[in-house]
Amino acid sequence: MVSAALVGTGRRAVPDTPDLPDTPADVPARVLLDRVALAAVRRDAGYTPCTRTPVEPDAEPERPEVGAAADQRLSEVLASRPELLPEWLRLAAEAGLSPARASAPALLDRGVGDSGLRPAIVAAIGPRARWLARYKPAWSYAHAVLLPGDRYRERDWTHGTPPERRHALAALRATDPAAARALLAQAWPGLRQADQRRHLLETLATGLGADDEPLLDLALDDRSATVRGQALALLTRLPDSGHAHRLRGYVRELARTDERGGVAVDPVLPDRYDILRDLTLVVTGREPDTAATRAERVSTLVTHAPLDVWTDLFGPTPDQVVARLERSDETRLRETFAGAAGLQGDAAWARALLRAIGTGLVDPRSHHYRNRGALQLAGLFAALAPDERCRVLLDAVDDDTTLLALDPVIRTVPGPWSPELSDWAVRRLLRPLKRRSDLSGFRVFCSVAAEHLPPEVHTALPDHPPGGGDTAAEESYLRLRDTLRFRHDMTREL
Repeated sequence: MVSAALVGTGRRAVPDTPDLPDTPADVPARVLLDRVALAAVRRDAGYTPCTRTPVEPDAEPERPEVGAAADQRLSEVLASRPELLPEWLRLAAEAGLSPARASAPALLDRGVGDSGLRPAIVAAIGPRARWLARYKPAWSYAHAVLLPGDRYRERDWTHGTPPERRHALAALRATDPAAARALLAQAWPGLRQADQRRHLLETLATGLGADDEPLLDLALDDRSATVRGQALALLTRLPDSGHAHRLRGYVRELARTDERGGVAVDPVLPDRYDILRDLTLVVTGREPDTAATRAERVSTLVTHAPLDVWTDLFGPTPDQVVARLERSDETRLRETFAGAAGLQGDAAWARALLRAIGTGLVDPRSHHYRNRGALQLAGLFAALAPDERCRVLLDAVDDDTTLLALDPVIRTVPGPWSPELSDWAVRRLLRPLKRRSDLSGFRVFCSVAAEHLPPEVHTALPDHPPGGGDTAAEESYLRLRDTLRFRHDMTREL
């Protein structure tokens, strides 16, 4: 515009200015002056032309949002009752509802610190979770969660960020496992970051099969311990693989009957590189070969070897093998079998181990009770169906079971509790405390029962605990009733 003004509009046309508003004048000189005036005002005002692409709006929600009461309830849960968030998300999903849009950032923030809740949070918010994740890197985990209707996109796999590549591979794995495996195998040599290799390897968990073993076996030799550990975790889920048969062979080589007729396993020596490699264990040669390190190698072998090898060697049923374990001098070996049953999700072995423990779950005189921390009870209970795990606990307790003894066990029995266990819990709550030592157990019992009892039970609980007299016990009881009422209202609103 400066050159046109200097030589005149008769000799030089007024240049196009698409970034300026249209001017009504039709005389070239006046058009030029109007545009110069507009440009001067913008310059004096500090105007900077927009060069960024406008933000693409997110898609419309696939499900209707919860009502105002349920949204307010969610705010209370996030602010002061985070332990109830999994239940709120489950109830909303069962009702076919999604959180209000304004609640999505707070939910995604919660998922940053709680990886176990991430799938439920992203599923509740839907595709908008990924749209929001584009603007806050901490929420990028939303790209790793597969949602119904997700499809593989070549652009995401070829040019996407690491989370987008993982999502693309997971989407392809859900529809065409072989194609996804081929893509990962092709890309594997060029993946330089261990986190990328591990996250992409995790996608093989969907549709895991025998054809995945070569790639997983390759990952056992990865330079990163986390990648090797992920490969071992997936191979443990393939009981008919070559890797599983090798572990069975190691067990047959090292397992024996001890002097008492129990089960014993000889140590894994540091020069057994074949065993160490298949268990992703590393021996540098710098650390001493102590009894503790040898026991750790045996524990890793027992935990990951298919459990059927033990019935082949020591008895046709898990109960018979467990009976021989009870005669064994090696206490840690019994504990390791509990870890193996939990890791492999084997209900038959979990059932046999819990039967052998019996009342030792809550009897302080039992060696099982004294070693309960190492028994990994949570894994054993998780391997059973909800009703069965509740029956196991009911079979172990009686009217003389103290709440202090029940304390460490009741925490490991996840909900929902069966009607029978719920009835027993209510009766136990309404019994006056006889011992001062029961106060600590009563507080824990109230806290666990508040989450696992059916919420409608609150109508069966009196306003104050029977016996009274202890302020701390009464406060725990009142918090229990308040939480049950809160959950009852939460259920009604959804």
